[in-house]
Amino acid sequence: MELSGKRAAILVEQAYQELEVWYPFYRLREAGCKVTLVGPEAGQSYPSKLGYPVKSDKAAKDVSADDFDLLVIPGGYAPTTSAGMRR
Repeated sequence: MELSGKRAAILVEQAYQELEVWYPFYRLREAGCKVTLVGPEAGQSYPSKLGYPVKSDKAAKDVSADDFDLLVIPGGYAPTTSAGMRR
């Protein structure tokens, strides 16, 4: 599957699982995807389970599933973020 030019969302939230955010983030970018970090609030910093911060690009309430071609839901509390995403 060609990923160049595709749009990816990665959900982020407090106590996210590090490898389940950062590994797909960098691999998708390497493949040419535009990656957006989506959290409960835009511009907010969220610490991982080990304290590594990630800053959200957009708030879940401000994006739609139609804005993206693929979605990454990491472990930790990130799955709760998707509840705010519009369909």
